[in-house]
Amino acid sequence: MQSFNYLAPHSQNELCQVLCNTAGKIIAGGTDMLPQMRNLKQTPSTLIDISHISDLRYIQESEDEVLIGALTTWSDILESPLIQKTAPALAQAASLVGAPMTRNRGTIGGNLGNASPAADSLPPLLTLDAIVHLNSQSGQRQVPLRNFLTGPGTTDLKADEYIQQVSYKKVALPFGNVFNKLGPRQGMTISIASVAVLLALDANGKITLARIALGAVAPTAVRCPDAEAFLLGKEPSTELWQEAAHQVRKAIAPIDDVRGTQEYRHHIAGILTRRALQTAYLSLQE
Repeated sequence: MQSFNYLAPHSQNELCQVLCNTAGKIIAGGTDMLPQMRNLKQTPSTLIDISHISDLRYIQESEDEVLIGALTTWSDILESPLIQKTAPALAQAASLVGAPMTRNRGTIGGNLGNASPAADSLPPLLTLDAIVHLNSQSGQRQVPLRNFLTGPGTTDLKADEYIQQVSYKKVALPFGNVFNKLGPRQGMTISIASVAVLLALDANGKITLARIALGAVAPTAVRCPDAEAFLLGKEPSTELWQEAAHQVRKAIAPIDDVRGTQEYRHHIAGILTRRALQTAYLSLQE
């Protein structure tokens, strides 16, 4: 591993100053950055360790919103009753992130900032219309997650900004929210494909809310608006899930890589979508 300067601010104000004065890379749990540095995929001259900024680690709620601080770990998310209630797909994703040591170290902010197309947090957060809150000495700004992700490993984050938190509105209706993924092995795996679904029904049993997001099948994690629109107003059925899966396959653009072929990803994305829709629907019947 190459040599680098190391800085460890202890407050958000200090972090803002450090970002203005250096071209450093932020690190928290290190579960993404350190392996990339070992493989020379990242060669930062300065590392900015934000793990000592305790007020960036929280899960809070207001009347209609949930806020998750950037330093909140996967273990925090997995064990949070609030997340389990308001974003069960995100809790499911957290349960599939690495080994316990990784879940104890890895953070939601790091997963967002790394912006891997296969990042587990992204499909669940996209189904929640999540907002990424950014901060710098110049002020704060809020960016919808769908706009924050600009490409494989790239985001709308500016050089002097950091991720402060991610937020989402609570869904007022009873809803089903499911995350599924497929990888070479469960737990410690990078997804071949992943999907999150959020589904709600009206009093007549017809679909009144449908959100579908996929990971590892496009340059970024993506929503599937055509498939979502197709579902609205219809009665749930096996045939409906099959057609929605067909719509999803038309919306994605997977590639070949060491984990899977383009053809296989197209195939498995449809299967995962169909299963997630069925599971989300069944959860509403319980």
